[in-house]
Amino acid sequence: MAEFYSLPLYIHKLILSFVLERAESLREWHQHLAILSVCLVWRRLALPAVFSQLHIDFSPGTFTLKQQLLLVRCVASFHRHLVKHIAIALTQQLSLSTFASNIAAILQLGKVHWLNAQSLLIYAAKDTIKAYDNVYDDGHSIDKVLTAFPVDLYKSMPQIAQLKMHLVEENRYTLALTSSIVNRYAARLTWLECTVPIALTIRHFSAQLSRLVLDARSAGMQHLPSVCAKSLRILELYEVPECFSWNSFRCETTPGRIVFGRLRELVLSFDFSVGSKKLEPMALSSYSLQLHFPQLQRLVIVDCPLNCHALFADSHYACLRSVHISGWLSAADMFAQAAASPIDELRIQISRVGAIDSSRFYSATNRLFGTADMQGSHVAELSLSALELDLDPQMVEWWQLSRLNIVDSSVPFGTVLALANKLLNLQSLCVYTCTVADDGLSQLEQHNSHPKLTTVSIGFAPHTSQNCSKQAQNILRASIGSLCNLHVS
Repeated sequence: MAEFYSLPLYIHKLILSFVLERAESLREWHQHLAILSVCLVWRRLALPAVFSQLHIDFSPGTFTLKQQLLLVRCVASFHRHLVKHIAIALTQQLSLSTFASNIAAILQLGKVHWLNAQSLLIYAAKDTIKAYDNVYDDGHSIDKVLTAFPVDLYKSMPQIAQLKMHLVEENRYTLALTSSIVNRYAARLTWLECTVPIALTIRHFSAQLSRLVLDARSAGMQHLPSVCAKSLRILELYEVPECFSWNSFRCETTPGRIVFGRLRELVLSFDFSVGSKKLEPMALSSYSLQLHFPQLQRLVIVDCPLNCHALFADSHYACLRSVHISGWLSAADMFAQAAASPIDELRIQISRVGAIDSSRFYSATNRLFGTADMQGSHVAELSLSALELDLDPQMVEWWQLSRLNIVDSSVPFGTVLALANKLLNLQSLCVYTCTVADDGLSQLEQHNSHPKLTTVSIGFAPHTSQNCSKQAQNILRASIGSLCNLHVS
């Protein structure tokens, strides 16, 4: 019998390809280190992959500071040239100065240079970084931390091109530190993710920036160069205010038109208070701008109460394949009027339907899920919440719909049955809360011709009797011959 290490090299590589995926934590990375002890063949093959990443974790139950110091010093001494990705995580409470000094000690900032490191991730959970108005409890001044740490970090890792700052904690010190680090690296970044509002001050952002994930409340977005509109492939903006302007990406030569020539994915999550009395606020401040996305493939709009005129007016989505719109009907309605190409994945989530005219609701949804333009859809999903209008199956023309979810609403069982039998492409139906009356069940018309509906989930109203619920289940099973999964609560 052949020895394990004498197996063909491609077999060893195949095994390691399943084992050596990107580690998500210090513990996973430490487990990868054990692979180096299996045999000489695995050590030679796995060494570059294992030491291409370095994890530092300040969390309860993980390695102590001393253990991490010893481990990183070993890596720095022998394999520093292999390290390309550095991840730092904090899930326990520390002062900002202690957090910064521990990182500096472990990475030996100022003494050791991680010249091949290209990616840096710093993550801090909520309520982990303590801040004080004047002096930290360990005697370090705030100014020293905010000025010295970003400089030392940049000197030790000057080649960082991908920067991910995922800080849940928002206080003026963490925001200042994050802003300082981002501005220090901005001139050479190709990938920037920042989940807190920062102050952008540098005027020389990289023209190679391909991915930008940013809190739209950040100050100084006007410093983003107009060339970003040409270079960006992924743009994600969160907490977008009503007064947000696309002028940050405007080119002076074409003041009324912005072309995102390479953009493949656009995510916009708006900052909108549910309790607001403004049902249809004013459109974006860049109403007069024309936005063009000739290569856009995925569009996500979350909690948008706006008219979004700048997003859809005179826009062409020839390459669009995936769309997810949630919030008010207005954004979905505007997209329905602009869409002109088959969509592989269409997900529409509409909230507070009762606040909108029913004719407009049926017009928009029928245009989205009933026109020939949507016949190429592989996934067509409509989710309705807080449904206050009486859903009329006779008005519904959602011929391409494959999934229908109705939650936080009161829908008669007869309507559910009528929709199930009318929408012939429907594969999944979920309704909460469903109302049913004993004297009305016997009058319901039953069919047995539904070809695709396999999954139905019904949540009956609390006052529904057990006998009535069972009778409704029997009607569903008898009416829908293709039914495989029926969940009733």
